[in-house]
Amino acid sequence: MAEDTKDRPAASGAAGTAWNDPKVPGLRLRYFATKAVWYLFYRTKVGRQRNMKLGDFRFLSLTPARTKAKDILAKVANGEDPAGEKAEAAARPTMAELRDKHMEYAETRNKPGYRKDNEGLYNNHVLPHFGAGKAVADVTEAEVEALHFKMRKTPSQANRVAALLSKGFNLSEKWGWRPRKSNPVHVERYKEHKRKRLPQADEAFRLLLAINALWEASPFFAGLVELLCFTGARRNEIQTAKRSWVKADGLHLPDSKTGEKIVPLSALAREVIAKIPEVKGNPYLIVGRHGRKHMVNVTKPWAALMKAAGIEENLVPHDLRRFFASAGLSAGLDLTQVGGLLGHMDSQTTKRYAYLLTGAAQKMADTAAESVKEIMTGGGKVAVLRR
Repeated sequence: MAEDTKDRPAASGAAGTAWNDPKVPGLRLRYFATKAVWYLFYRTKVGRQRNMKLGDFRFLSLTPARTKAKDILAKVANGEDPAGEKAEAAARPTMAELRDKHMEYAETRNKPGYRKDNEGLYNNHVLPHFGAGKAVADVTEAEVEALHFKMRKTPSQANRVAALLSKGFNLSEKWGWRPRKSNPVHVERYKEHKRKRLPQADEAFRLLLAINALWEASPFFAGLVELLCFTGARRNEIQTAKRSWVKADGLHLPDSKTGEKIVPLSALAREVIAKIPEVKGNPYLIVGRHGRKHMVNVTKPWAALMKAAGIEENLVPHDLRRFFASAGLSAGLDLTQVGGLLGHMDSQTTKRYAYLLTGAAQKMADTAAESVKEIMTGGGKVAVLRR
């Protein structure tokens, strides 16, 4: 259909003025400094006044604007309120907003790592599945179930996402974003298999040999790995530790996964700390790549270390913590004592590490470690991993 030629508005006008359509009541073209925009003024059946934006004149000419206005006025005549419905929909919080507010809420209640890890779950799994603009109130149990099923090949992560969403939706009810008791997370969690990977006796020998060879080229990474072996501390605890935190009674951590604590330092651990070079102006023990902060990413150097040690089966830095615990248990320490060394809150967590090395394997590991220490120091055997 050809566009109307009568009563056609100008493409531009003085800012602050408007052109009123003589054919469609309430249809108005308002002029601004850089553009002209169509609006439709109407009153609902219950008397509410609306000023509904229809579109930019550059993309919506007169005839389509009239057609759109007439369609809206027809709905208004039937008792509907399109502008009100649109405003209500726009005001409904989205999944992206849930992520932001959930992380903001957690910031003052959880460790810094919580936000980093869980924001990643939102960004990599939750938002791609539901859509960032999906209204929180519209998420269904079936949609949550579909996401959990989609992640079935990584059961641990699937369960973490389910737990994160359950918490997020509980908070959304608290904030009035969803009706009370409408949490859509009712999935059956997948069974998870705890890692039981320990360095074997010969692997421990090759690992320590490979670390020893690293000291000249990568003293900070070598120091990090040896401290993991000799303290049982978490990787992040050692990576972010400052030299000033080393005290007579151990490594003082002002904050950790379990709060403020002191990591006991054996003679071997203190020898390692003494070998790690100091960088002027950098307070950290494990200095990062550019010498300004602490080390952050160890993926590549760890892979290189595994290759140098000839360890093909998957071994991760946290396994050194398990090795420390198991060696300690094998040496006769009870669960409470090892739990204290590791900084666990209760013995139930420590029990996960209680799959002990056999007596023969322990003897081999001790002998191998003593030999490595002799190579490192040029003589003088000391017991390794018995402290």
